[in-house]
Amino acid sequence: MTAPIRPTLGLALMPEPAFAAAALPLITDGLIETVEWSFDMGWGPTGIPDWLDGLLADYGAAGQLLGHGVSFSLLAGAWTPHHRGWLDRLEREVSTRCYRHISEHIGFVGAGRFSFAAPLPVPHCPAVVDLGRQRLNLLAAAAGVPVGLENLATSFGPADATEQGALLADLIEPTDAFVVLDLHNLWCQAHNLALDPIELLAGYPLDRVRELHVSGGSWDQRGRRLRRDTHDALVPSRVLALLAHVAPRCPALEVVVYERIGTSLLDAASHPGFRDDVLRLAELIRSW
Repeated sequence: MTAPIRPTLGLALMPEPAFAAAALPLITDGLIETVEWSFDMGWGPTGIPDWLDGLLADYGAAGQLLGHGVSFSLLAGAWTPHHRGWLDRLEREVSTRCYRHISEHIGFVGAGRFSFAAPLPVPHCPAVVDLGRQRLNLLAAAAGVPVGLENLATSFGPADATEQGALLADLIEPTDAFVVLDLHNLWCQAHNLALDPIELLAGYPLDRVRELHVSGGSWDQRGRRLRRDTHDALVPSRVLALLAHVAPRCPALEVVVYERIGTSLLDAASHPGFRDDVLRLAELIRSW
């Protein structure tokens, strides 16, 4: 099984000056073929820095700009003013930037007095599938470009992990939507729930995967040792092994995106490791 076209190497952009210092040499050298921007991060009162705005314009003009949302809360049970306002902002966003596609997370991010956190899972059942399809259609109408959904790292129990691939498949089945498969998210679930990551991958609609995410994370040592998807460290070798395993099984794969939060690069001593991580990923992609 071989992907028909070599995917591009992508980088998730962050607005911090430390991220710019670490990443811009890679971009200047022409190593980064595609960029992804979590556009709702830029909707605050401070906006985004000029250097980032210029990169988004350049990659958009080249057809290599991807959009990724983090706060829509696709599967929240209630429709709220937040949802309508978010879609309105998205419509304005895509009118000013040239995104090739837009993606969001599969779960929900708001409940009660908790206003925002990591996306939380929902059960795989007909009511959730119906709700998700409705919201996905609204997302597609606002975006005006292909839309996709990303898998989660968080789980309340084994079923959240073992059923997530099937839930994604059911949500996108009646549309041309795609899957963003985050391999560190999947590895977190596999480790935390003592599951086989290869068996988890077998449950995903790999023929609909257009984008792969790779990142590092951290260990939570309070009580049982848990893996967290914090995007603040180098990519583990096991995640790279998962990438090598799954990429040839994704015939629609277009891009592999490397993720690292900017606040993890405040110390300049972390920059060489960051760049080596990206170079290692580029070498792996070239070998396909």
